[in-house]
Amino acid sequence: MNIRIVLVETSHPGNIGGAARAMKNMQLESLYLVTPESFPDSAAVARASGATDVLENAVVCETLAEAISDCRLVVAATARSRTIEWPQLDAPQAAAELTSLASTAPVALVFGRESSGLNNHELDHCHKMVTLPANPEFSSLNLACAVQVLAYEIRLAVLTAQGAVQDDESMDISDLPASKENLERMFTHLEEVLLKVHFMPPHRAPTLMRKLMRFFYRSGISEEEVSIFRGIVSELDRQDSLNEQKQDRNNREVDK
Repeated sequence: MNIRIVLVETSHPGNIGGAARAMKNMQLESLYLVTPESFPDSAAVARASGATDVLENAVVCETLAEAISDCRLVVAATARSRTIEWPQLDAPQAAAELTSLASTAPVALVFGRESSGLNNHELDHCHKMVTLPANPEFSSLNLACAVQVLAYEIRLAVLTAQGAVQDDESMDISDLPASKENLERMFTHLEEVLLKVHFMPPHRAPTLMRKLMRFFYRSGISEEEVSIFRGIVSELDRQDSLNEQKQDRNNREVDK
């Protein structure tokens, strides 16, 4: 239940049904849809071929950020090479990481549009990317097929992990990887303060913040570490404000 399949702006409802069928084949149940073009739809029900419970329980969201706000690991499925360097996984690695963390927290595997996949802004919301070793001259899989392949890898990872009993309750919530919602708050806070202290000019902020985001995604920063880091940023902000006040007082004294 903690492994979430997220489909972004799916244009053909039949692909939603096909994805639901692929999920149920591999015992996955949690489907999130970000602004689908048509849903609910009879074409989705027809392609689901009995996996109607997955469709009926699907959660429809307005944005990707909403769909993954409580997730501790978000992996983007993409066929396109990117100019942005992002942590890359193959299918077994992605399945293993998702399955391992799903025992204690929600995780998500995100699929983009049929025609163009995920854009760079959406990729910014994802910790890592997974690609399939398809024909480089014909690498784009049908959406439902891509879901099937990765769902199968997740199923293998689950079966492999069975028997390795872990005391999940021993992990404190502060030790879990930070949720996407808290990471987004941290990134916003950090950007505001870095701009305030003139660490970076506004026109360079998107590039630098993307690099910093990549760094934190690779680190697997925990909830407790996010709190510590935000405390450091808050103190930098406070010290900058004190310095400004001191400078203002000095300027007034000079004017006198």
